Amino acid sequence: MQQATTITHDLILLGAGHAHVEVLRRAAMRPILGVRITLIAREANTPYSGMLPGLLRGETDTLAAHIDCARLAAAAGARLVVAGADSIDLASRRIGFANRPAIGFDLLSINIGGLPVMPDNGGIPVKPIGQFIARLAQMEADLPAGARIAVVGAGAAGVELVLALATRFAGRYRLALVGRDAEPLPQAPRFLRDEVRTALVAAGVEIVNGVSATRRDGGPLVLSDGSALDIGEAIWTTGVAGPALLRAAGLVVDDAGCARVDTTLACIDQHGIFAAGDCATVDGAARPKAGVWAVRAGVILDTNIRRLVAGSALQSWRPQCGALAIVGLGHGQAVAWRGPFTLSGSLAWRWKQRIDRRWMAMYQSLRPMMDAAAMRCAGCGAKISADTLAAALAGLVEPPRHDIPVGLTAPDDAAVTIPPPGMALVQSVDHFRAFIDDPFVFGAIAAAHALSDIHAMGAKPWTALAIVALPFMHGRAMGEDLRAMMLGAHAVLTGDGCALIGGHSAEGAEAAMGFSVTGLAPLDQIWRKSGLEVGDALILTKPLGTGLILAGQMRGLARADWLMAAIATMRRTNHDAAEIFRAHGVRACTDITGFGLIGHAMEMLDASDVHGVINPDLVPALPGALELAAMGVESSLATANRGVHFLPETPRAALLIDPQISGGLLAGVAASRAAACVLALRAAGHDAAIIGEITGVSNPGLRLG
Repeated sequence: MQQATTITHDLILLGAGHAHVEVLRRAAMRPILGVRITLIAREANTPYSGMLPGLLRGETDTLAAHIDCARLAAAAGARLVVAGADSIDLASRRIGFANRPAIGFDLLSINIGGLPVMPDNGGIPVKPIGQFIARLAQMEADLPAGARIAVVGAGAAGVELVLALATRFAGRYRLALVGRDAEPLPQAPRFLRDEVRTALVAAGVEIVNGVSATRRDGGPLVLSDGSALDIGEAIWTTGVAGPALLRAAGLVVDDAGCARVDTTLACIDQHGIFAAGDCATVDGAARPKAGVWAVRAGVILDTNIRRLVAGSALQSWRPQCGALAIVGLGHGQAVAWRGPFTLSGSLAWRWKQRIDRRWMAMYQSLRPMMDAAAMRCAGCGAKISADTLAAALAGLVEPPRHDIPVGLTAPDDAAVTIPPPGMALVQSVDHFRAFIDDPFVFGAIAAAHALSDIHAMGAKPWTALAIVALPFMHGRAMGEDLRAMMLGAHAVLTGDGCALIGGHSAEGAEAAMGFSVTGLAPLDQIWRKSGLEVGDALILTKPLGTGLILAGQMRGLARADWLMAAIATMRRTNHDAAEIFRAHGVRACTDITGFGLIGHAMEMLDASDVHGVINPDLVPALPGALELAAMGVESSLATANRGVHFLPETPRAALLIDPQISGGLLAGVAASRAAACVLALRAAGHDAAIIGEITGVSNPGLRLG
């Protein structure tokens, strides 16, 4: 969560590289007052390159080899935006994306890594590592056994990778290591190079020395001596080139396209813009593209960001000329050297393991500092200025509609709507504080949550009025956050056929958003909570656990992949689920929100004057929800929900009382139609399940089976 002090600077950390995770770690220990930090990362988990070989061999699991960006950002009080940046606009100082609004910055630091130098369509680059892991899995699914795979680049990365793949493939594929030097790992001392060659030969790796790979024509890999290597795939670990967006932005770059920075890590000719790691080259002090220099750059980067904010002179840094190199050979063996010092065997391996695990522990153990009071609601404030509001709404105006003569297309003091003849108005309102620091995603979830009541009544969404609060921020930051929230919400509303016709905005202690929504339905076709009959199956359309995941995230206990799964389900509306229920003759319906599954199920049973049974083991759970419940995590309303229903304190019981944001629908469907209904829901991508049934009339109640 963000700090309470007035924000004077917006700092974007573009990329979750080694330097930036160090900046975040230091911000967690000593906040940069007045600075709002936003981490923009391609993935919610950032991989550590040093553990990639162990991950490929199966010696290290995915969690141990990745830094959880969500936890790290939360500990640092930073916003997390999981998206790939498309552009950097230096003039307007904005980061652009393909599928979301741009994000403005006052200060920018770039740590997005580099890309292997390789020909177009040459094969699979080892970086970005997250994409490489996915492409490797796809290659293994597609490539026939016995095919030859070339690893291009015989430096430390190539040697470690090809040996790791030899263990992973266990003879399924032939492996070749292609290098332009006379032998693999040319930077190592002679004694260690001999050990590396021995390890490669023992692993069955074909060594192709003294040639460069120039291109790939269809299948074969064409080499610099005119020969060709018949391969099924090529994996590239060659020298680093800077990502194209650096040159496209107009930054001063070197011949490889990496951003040129001075010894303060400031980009040449750019005030307030830094770069570090493989995507940057220090003028006059160029160093190999290796993680050790990126890690150490994080310290000076943090120092100079703080100095720039304080108006102090930046501190110069001259990277060390040499560094300890350790190359893992697998099977508990490694080689290490620094200058004349060399080490090989199991001791070098244990040394590498210790260094890697100690470094990862610094970033995996951080948790946000927050007490229970800070997690509860706050108030609101003054109205947002007209120009800020106008800029935020630009481009959101729908074409004129005859049923909405006065709205955003023709604004006035209030909107005017004309309901179609014979249609009843179904109205609801929802509003809550921001629980996600990404305003675009929060806007989308707020809209999906607000629409849920309309879908639960079997109505078609028609119009929405927005209610938005934002904390005061300097300059354009307030307007950009408002616009991001509105764009996220607008996409969801229009996707469900709902027109945004107006709203109200205000300054508040923290960001909050809600909607007053109106739907349309013939009066005799409106679904109610009543109507359940004996024998009806109870169907739930979404897994439970959003409250547990969000509470866990506040405490730094929720994994990033758990959070991403919860966000995905919260962003999805109940529109198509309601359509499927309509086609299968739903008898009664409600949506699962603050009172949890048990609370909302009891409302249906009371309204229908029936009793029923729910099997907790059949209730779908979001990834991580039960694990967090077992740790004793719960949201604040869960305590009240438990007290009402007197449930045992078990993980499954915690799931049943967990308050949901943008939860699924709970519906009663005739038993004869229930199986087909669930199949249709699952075919549409819903994790739906039959979780219980109606067992009798009178004496409304619920039994857990």
